[in-house]
Amino acid sequence: MNTLVFPAKAQTAAAARRAIAASAPLDPIRLAEAQLMVTELVANAIQHAGLHESDQLSITIEPDVVAVRIGIQHKAKAPIASNHTGLGFSLIDRLSRRWGVEWADGLAEVWFEVRPAGTGAALSELSNEEVLSRSKDDVRFRDEAVARFRSLSSVLAGRFRGKGVADADLEQVALLGLLNAITRFDADKGAFEPYAAATIQGELKRHLRDRAWSVRVPRGLQDLSLLVGRTAESLAQSLGRAATPGDIARELDISEEEVVEAIAANSAYRWESIDAPNEETGTTLAETIREDDDWAVPSEDWHELSQGIRSLPARERRLIYLRFYQDLTQTEIAAQMGMSQMHVSRLLARALELLREKVE
Repeated sequence: MNTLVFPAKAQTAAAARRAIAASAPLDPIRLAEAQLMVTELVANAIQHAGLHESDQLSITIEPDVVAVRIGIQHKAKAPIASNHTGLGFSLIDRLSRRWGVEWADGLAEVWFEVRPAGTGAALSELSNEEVLSRSKDDVRFRDEAVARFRSLSSVLAGRFRGKGVADADLEQVALLGLLNAITRFDADKGAFEPYAAATIQGELKRHLRDRAWSVRVPRGLQDLSLLVGRTAESLAQSLGRAATPGDIARELDISEEEVVEAIAANSAYRWESIDAPNEETGTTLAETIREDDDWAVPSEDWHELSQGIRSLPARERRLIYLRFYQDLTQTEIAAQMGMSQMHVSRLLARALELLREKVE
């Protein structure tokens, strides 16, 4: 950064032009634009701000990776209005990359930025560490950091799909977590990616815990349900089979009863209104129930059906209950009953066949 102090006289404009040419790494076209803007600002500041030759102008030239910032500062009794035509704002608007007006402690400043040639390549060549360190003070570097790590937030958002929250909402929550991670990151405490992943997952868990549950479940049980679900998926990959409640309990060092309770609580995610339209057919469940005469079991048949269920073996009765009364998937039933999903499928088919024979 190069700061020069000049007397408030007409010759200052020429001196400022020379200073920019010597200090700012600009291509010829951008240099001409910068010199034109600084000439207008110096001349108008002297003319319209009521400065005398005994007053001073402070001109700051700050080269950067993505822009050269040039600021003209002088004493003022009041802030400069952004619509003050005497300070050449229309010219700045047309030629600058961005600009601003600041006033504090009796000092007024107009600053503008000029984009050097090859800016895009220069920014992309910066390391992640440098982009992150500068993102706290400059929105351009923050945007670059978001672009570089957005894939991380997308991957983490994908892990929470199927929990009753729209994919777009999950993406937004994950991005919010990424922005928080960029803002709070301290390079002295470790690498960015693990910290960002933990921050993003924390935002997603809080969102699901507070917004996604159809039935209000205690917060501790909500967290445990999410943890059990992730652990079951991980163990299924390592074991080559569906994880049983015992497997999950040993992995998490909790009781099997807690695992079963967490799996049951997970069903609170999936409740939907019978008036919600089906994505494929456009009809609601309520309409389907009314239109499908075969769906409803006549009252006189309920007694026969219940008697048939009672006559089934205990294991088959439990399968029927979990599948059709608790609305659990075969994978969830397998976890509760300590068997593979394929075994559940075979037993369920057998139970229905036995029931059909008894009812018919």
